Amino acid sequence: MRLAALLPLILLSQTAFSQAPIDLAPVKRWISQQKELRSIEAEFVQTRSLRALRSPLSTPGKVWLNSTGEIRWELGNPPKTIFLRKKDTTLLIHPQKQRYTPITPGTDSPLNPQSFPMMELPIAHTLSDFTKRFEITQVQVEGDECHLEFLPKDPEARKLVQTIRIAFDTNNGHPKSFEAVTKDGSSLRNEFSNVRANQKLERSLFEFDLNGYQPEPQKK
Repeated sequence: MRLAALLPLILLSQTAFSQAPIDLAPVKRWISQQKELRSIEAEFVQTRSLRALRSPLSTPGKVWLNSTGEIRWELGNPPKTIFLRKKDTTLLIHPQKQRYTPITPGTDSPLNPQSFPMMELPIAHTLSDFTKRFEITQVQVEGDECHLEFLPKDPEARKLVQTIRIAFDTNNGHPKSFEAVTKDGSSLRNEFSNVRANQKLERSLFEFDLNGYQPEPQKK
């Protein structure tokens, strides 16, 4: 009888514990730290896992981005793929094939570099701005590293994405890793190293001479 009387209290306490609010203080501090970032350049290793592949594929790369929205993302050494964004122009370039593809806004895939939320500086101006775009599902701090999991609130993106994970340094806000997992089980993970902030980036980084290049044929 005593156990029966205590059971509702036990269930109530478990429910309250499972619904405990997420501590968003580390995320708020991270967003605040980004206000001081004018540029980032880093090396990374990208690991792509697809259901059709027996083993994940890992490729080294480099990334440069600044607070004005310009991005250069190189995959491979020498680069096999270059993602380049400047002002209203976004290109996916394949140097070995001498081909390029203009990226139309709104056609991004969650596993393409142009879709990575962490590639924006700042990722958001305030925590409120961030939570308008994303649903935070988990925040976990381990030492000087914070692991953040979230989902896009955009209904179309949410149909494809299972989760997005970002790890960052709590001391300076620098990215440590980024991972996007889709509903079909595919994933793309980037682990960053040698991160340098607020370095002067040459303007030529965000230029590319397309002389001799042809547009990628459109798939029918």
